[in-house]
Amino acid sequence: MRLSVVICTWNRAESLQKTLESIENCRVPSGIDWEVLIVDNNSTDATSAVCQFFLQKNPKRYRCLLEKRQGKSFALNTAIENARGDIIAFTDDDVLVEPDWLFAVLVAFDAYDCLGVAGKIVPVWNSPKPAWFSVDGPYRLMMAIVEYDLGNQNQPCRIENPPYGANLALRKAAFDRYGPFRTDLGPVAGTTFRGEDTEYCRKLMSQGEKLIYVPGAVVYHPVPEERTKKRYFESWYFDYGRMLVRTSSPSSTKTSYFGVPRYMLRKLMACVWQWNTSFERKQRFFLRLQVWQALGEITEFRRAFKERCASEKSIETQAREKNRQ
Repeated sequence: MRLSVVICTWNRAESLQKTLESIENCRVPSGIDWEVLIVDNNSTDATSAVCQFFLQKNPKRYRCLLEKRQGKSFALNTAIENARGDIIAFTDDDVLVEPDWLFAVLVAFDAYDCLGVAGKIVPVWNSPKPAWFSVDGPYRLMMAIVEYDLGNQNQPCRIENPPYGANLALRKAAFDRYGPFRTDLGPVAGTTFRGEDTEYCRKLMSQGEKLIYVPGAVVYHPVPEERTKKRYFESWYFDYGRMLVRTSSPSSTKTSYFGVPRYMLRKLMACVWQWNTSFERKQRFFLRLQVWQALGEITEFRRAFKERCASEKSIETQAREKNRQ
């Protein structure tokens, strides 16, 4: 089989149905054998009924799996293990895809010697943008909104910045070579914790693998009203800070306090000072989010420190028990 489309889902039955309907309208080169693989990550809504509807409609095209371990990365890895296609195209359970989405992806794989292809992700706002939100300039906040667009680039080109999993296709051989997604990253039960997709692509790129951006492969990602609230951005930046520490090399700094490097405490104090001395609306909220990001980084340093201490204590206990024997 040439292609597997993978969708991991959790309690989004209504949007999942619309996503699958848009995929049904995709144009695919003639003679291409492809499938849609849906992984239900313990949904409690009507997701199962939606899956069964499409399965009965076209049992040769659709397959549905249940992943009981909570977390998107677990669901993604289950999909990879079960995918029959040589190419795996990932998207989200709340997007709408252009009819030429899969066609553009497959043509790019045929035209370029690459391990992966990513396309354009266009945010669709379901409510007015808040006054404090900035899409460009020094206080740009688009990181928390799913968007991937290389601007005026109208032709396929090599990717320099890691893409997102809402519009990403990789050869299955990539997972044979570099392993699965990290299960300590990615959304869990609707949290804002992200990073499993960009971390994986960053790893591929660091090994010299070629990823190609295809502007003609377009998906539309909604921005629901709850994502226009300040508390969503605060939570997102906090978890982003945690992800930065979790995916970085261990700090080599010698001065730390209960696992938190001294430079992080200085960073937090600087962010708090700048936030409290700023009066321009967009700048002030931007700096407030830097405080939340720093708090996330500190939280992750503390978590890693506690894990190391527990591990060292366990080793010491085992050694004492062995000596007594």
